Formats: sequence, structure tokens, C-alpha cells
Amino acid sequence: MDRVGLTGVGNNIASVKARGAYKVVVKLKSPDSQFISVTVNRLFIVPRHVWAKVKDVANFNNTKPVGSGPYNVITRFTAQDYVFGKNPGYWQKGKPKIPCLEYVQASSNDAALALIQSGQVDWTHNFVPNVEKAYVAKDRKHFHAFYATKAYPVSLLLDTSKYPYSLASFRKALSRAIDRQTVSKLGEYGYAPPTDAIGLNGLFPNWVSDPKVKARAKTMSTYSPSVAKKMLTDAGFAYHGSRLYDPRGDAVKLDIHVIAGWSDWVASNQIITRNLRDIGIDSNVELEPDWGAWQPSAYATKFPTLLWQAASQGSPYGYFYSNLSQNAYVPPGESGETTGNWSHFADPKATGLLNKWKVTLKEKKQRQLATKLQGIFLDDLPIVPIFIGPRWSTYSTRYFHCYCTKKNFFGDPIFTTFPDNILSFTRICPGGKVGP
Repeated sequence: MDRVGLTGVGNNIASVKARGAYKVVVKLKSPDSQFISVTVNRLFIVPRHVWAKVKDVANFNNTKPVGSGPYNVITRFTAQDYVFGKNPGYWQKGKPKIPCLEYVQASSNDAALALIQSGQVDWTHNFVPNVEKAYVAKDRKHFHAFYATKAYPVSLLLDTSKYPYSLASFRKALSRAIDRQTVSKLGEYGYAPPTDAIGLNGLFPNWVSDPKVKARAKTMSTYSPSVAKKMLTDAGFAYHGSRLYDPRGDAVKLDIHVIAGWSDWVASNQIITRNLRDIGIDSNVELEPDWGAWQPSAYATKFPTLLWQAASQGSPYGYFYSNLSQNAYVPPGESGETTGNWSHFADPKATGLLNKWKVTLKEKKQRQLATKLQGIFLDDLPIVPIFIGPRWSTYSTRYFHCYCTKKNFFGDPIFTTFPDNILSFTRICPGGKVGP
């Protein structure tokens, strides 16, 4: 149940005690400027009287789930949908403003689009090609789309403990082999801007300030199959005909797995695999039927896949922590969901820099450390950033308004993102409204 490493290696908690009926006092071993954004904001609370009795947490089927927050009454829970009722004792008076939330299952992007076009749902967060024509134009008064791009990257994820993915030279060559511009334009319909090799140009562009680091990040993400091939042969790879063989003499194969209904990622992966075939790698798109088939292996990177970044958004600290810190490291074969360490990688030098970062509140010092971490990130390239992961939000104001919009931007507009979704759930208002 410890999703954020409270009791894991490198944890900084000395004690946790209750103080009265409504307060919890957490004492740290040392100062930690990132504790709230990185740790507490990702913490889930469960009822002790239920979970203390569970011996096998991973396989426990909780038939009487209990919620918390603004919606904690679970009135229906099925494979097709589930309904949360309003918390009658929620601490913010007068909130939430809507009596219940119903989550409806949709098997694909097309299925979700059909639901919102028909008015069966009010809000979705999935890719819609040509959203202006496919959705907004159907009812310009009430149908809207907001695709925020202040976000972390979607990256090509590999288990870096496996050969040849373990070779930084191989990962760097992949970065030069992928045509990010075409992936963005054709795979993501232009909604997802391409990234550089660091991947912070969506959420924290001003934190990459060193001209040499910025230039290096741009070069490492510039599409050039010929450069990629030379990087590989310089690293001991060889070509027999058009096929690429690793330094051990084995043909290189890299299939990328994706859910069949995720149309944009399917298209993006088709471009990426074609790029990889151009440099001699046997690469194809492997379609998974649904979330249940894809997610367990994807989260543990048991196969190569595209995946978003799971990191705090208070500063770039969370991004570097997830990808470089020994304290975030997750062993191969295990899900990286707890810390965002999808690639099973850690760098000792980066860990030391991150430890210095968290004990200071001085932004100048943090930025100096960030520059050093960016250099290490480019040396290691534990993940291959491809494009900014848009925060898809298509919504109708026929019956509700006060959504997160470009003009009313208060948090991540995706309704499954914790803790930002609490802001949406307590602000969205009943009553139709013309305009966003």
C-alpha cells in the first residue's frame, strides 16, 4: 500500500502521529522542500479497520469499497460504470456542487467520442482527431475542447536492465532515429508538440537555461537515421545487409505494445517502428486488446511501450527523481507506478544532487542543481522523450460548467489525475451555459 516510498529506501519520515481527531503530525529526519509535492500529494488514505486485517493486499477483492474526498458514497460499481455520491460531511461548505459522478467505460477513443457526441457523457479525456470538426462543430454553443500542453513528455520506455536496452549508446541512437515532427503532426494530429531529449519543454522550459545543455538536448532529439546508424556502429553494433546486430551478435528486435483502441498512440507507434526499421531494427506495433492486457506489463516495462511520466509537477525535481534517483528505483519486473521509475534505472551521482536539492528552498541553488541533472540525464538517457503528453479534455456545457479551461486554468483538466481532480470536482457547477 506504500505507493510513494514512505517506508522504502531513502524515506525521510521519522514519525507519524495523530493529534486530536482531525490532525496528523509528520516529523522528518531532515529538511525536505519537496515533501508535500513529491510525497504527500501522491498519498492515498485507506481505512485501517479494513486493511489492517488483509494479509494478501495484492489479491484482496474489496467488495465494500469506501471512498474519501468530495465524493465518498459508492452507489454502484460494475464493469460498465461506477457512481460516486456526494460526501455529506465534506469539509468545504457547499461543496461539491454536483450530487454525483458517473464514470462510464469506453473501450476506445472512437467509443468515447461517440458517447460525448450523443450527449450520453459530459466530459472525456481522450484523443479526438480533428476535434473541431468531429466534436466542437456539432454544437458550438456547448461543445468544447481544451488540450493543455503544459505537461511532461510521453516517452519510449524500455527496461534498461535488459540488453541491449541497457546500453546508453543504443538509447541515444534510438532518439536520433525517431522522427518526432512526423509523430507529432500525423500520429498526434499536431496536438502534441515534439520534445527535445530532456523532455521538459512543455512543463518547465525555463528550467533548461544553460545554452550548451539546451543545444545538446536539441541535437540529441534531431531526426537523422544516418547519424543513428553511425552511433550504433561506433558502439560496436554491426550491419549484415540491412539488419542491425548488437555487439553480442544477435539481431536487434524492438516491438512496441499499445492498446488497440488508442488510435493516436497506434498511429504514433506505426511511425516510430517504421523509423526503427529504417536503421535495421526488426520493429513492429503489437496491439493489446484492452487496459487489463496492456497495463500490468507496460507499468513494469516487460515490453517496450510509450508511457507518460508519473512525477510531481511543483518543479522538475519530481521528473529527475523518478528517472534518476536510487531512492525511486524499482527492480526489473515490478511496476514503476509507485515512483514513476518505469525504466528501472538509477544514477548515484544524480541521487546525490537530488538529495542536495530537497534540502534547499533557494531557487538559484535548485536551478544550478537542475542544470547538472540535465547533463546527467542526457548522458544516461534513461527514457526517450518523444512528445508532450496533452491533457485531453473534451466537455459539454449543456448541463454543467466551471470546467478547467484556457482562461480558467486551475489544474490538470484530466479527471483521473490526483490530486488535481479534487479541484475540478469541487468547482464544476450545475446548470447549462453557452460558451466555455
